Amino acid sequence: MDCTTASVKFAVKEVKSPINHVLITATNTGSKACRIYGYPSLALSENAQAETARIGESKPQAVVTLDRGATAYAGLITATLDRNSETKVTTSSIGVALHGPDEADLTTEDGVDVPVPGGSLYVEEDNAQVTYWQDDPNDALAW
Repeated sequence: MDCTTASVKFAVKEVKSPINHVLITATNTGSKACRIYGYPSLALSENAQAETARIGESKPQAVVTLDRGATAYAGLITATLDRNSETKVTTSSIGVALHGPDEADLTTEDGVDVPVPGGSLYVEEDNAQVTYWQDDPNDALAW
């Protein structure tokens, strides 16, 4: 069974390290195990023109399967260290949608808005990058 936004609860979590990163979590709240494909499709602001770039090297060997209650993790790099960006925004939530089994499928359904910690997150949309879903938070933050 494939994970859907109806069977998964998303959260955005602050991390102390590395700098300019947050962790996106997807916890299976359904009654059966599900597969979560690829990487999260993110809308970092209301004005987002394109999907957030993915870090191709972060692709795991296998699709992540979430048992009931299990969590998958994706790391989001929110900004560069020099903060040199044309698209600086502060957002109170991130739109998250899921990909289907074929990564070419943009998303399988409408996304959900997920509030950010503290109600405000600085993001450089042109520099932001997201990892593929991982089964270990350390793997998601290694990029």
